[in-house]
Amino acid sequence: MPSRQQRLRVRRILLASSASIGYLLLCWLAFASGFMQLTVAGMLLLTFAVLASTAGFLALTWFNLNLRFHDPSLTLPQMSWAIGVIFISVYYADSLRALFLMMVLVVLMFGAFRLDLRGFVRIGLFTAGCYGVLMAALMLRGVAFDWRVEAIRTLAFFVLIGGVSMLGLEMSRLRDVLQERNRDLHVALERIQQLAITDELTGLYNRRFANEVLDQQKALADRGTYDFVLCLLDLDFFKHVNDAYGHHGGDAVLCQLAKILQRVVRDVDFVARMGGEEFLLILSNTNEAGALQAMERLRETLRTTQWEGFAHLRMTLSVGVSRYNGPEPWQTTMQRGDRALYQAKDSGRDRVVVL
Repeated sequence: MPSRQQRLRVRRILLASSASIGYLLLCWLAFASGFMQLTVAGMLLLTFAVLASTAGFLALTWFNLNLRFHDPSLTLPQMSWAIGVIFISVYYADSLRALFLMMVLVVLMFGAFRLDLRGFVRIGLFTAGCYGVLMAALMLRGVAFDWRVEAIRTLAFFVLIGGVSMLGLEMSRLRDVLQERNRDLHVALERIQQLAITDELTGLYNRRFANEVLDQQKALADRGTYDFVLCLLDLDFFKHVNDAYGHHGGDAVLCQLAKILQRVVRDVDFVARMGGEEFLLILSNTNEAGALQAMERLRETLRTTQWEGFAHLRMTLSVGVSRYNGPEPWQTTMQRGDRALYQAKDSGRDRVVVL
């Protein structure tokens, strides 16, 4: 299936092709009216060139061959080819020459959203070169010119080319500004979303996002054999830390604990700060025995932790563990874990209780 970027490029080519086919119909109308100095064979050759080029650009894009080029959109090659075809047909248009030349402006408008200053300079020089070749070819063919009229016509043509190019550059600048603002907006939105689900102090997920994860965990568990266990953790006597070291010291301890929790849990598990010194662990695909073993390891780890910036500080942890029993609401599981945590506190702290 083609990518979104590939579909956009194909769409641009089809849009440009519709203008080319419209110009081709204009040439046939001029031919039928006797204004084109071409035979039927010449018109058929012109038609084949336009249709074949359209099919060629479409094939390059559809099969991703355009990705081999510096500009995958192929804007300059398409514009150069279209301008070249216009000047070839203008050579045979005689009295309609000035009218047909205006089609170059349509081509330039198609490049307005894709070209930068260098691109417009290149296509402008290419157009000027084509114009010079056209005039030389007409002179060699013996076409008589009123040079005053031709000078005014040439000046008017290039004034229009310059005006359209400047308009295209301004549109290109506005496109770049819009893209930059969209990028800034995307970054800001990602930042806002991150702030909405994370705890500002510890960088862990917050209670709001934990509720969303619990909804997802319950949905998974209710479908089949998936199990999860909730572990509510609370630092023992944390108030003493705030009293002894101030709230700044307490914040430092909470941040270090958050790093310990992130280090010990598995990638499939989830850790959040519920508020104050209370944390939540969601252990996926495990049972009470596995959760108890993991929490005992965590409790022993905390007892031997050297807290950075606190030479003689020793902290312990009380944990309440509760396994989800579907199809009960996860809030019921949380309440059971909360009761287990209070039992751990009432039983002397520094322990794990399973309910």
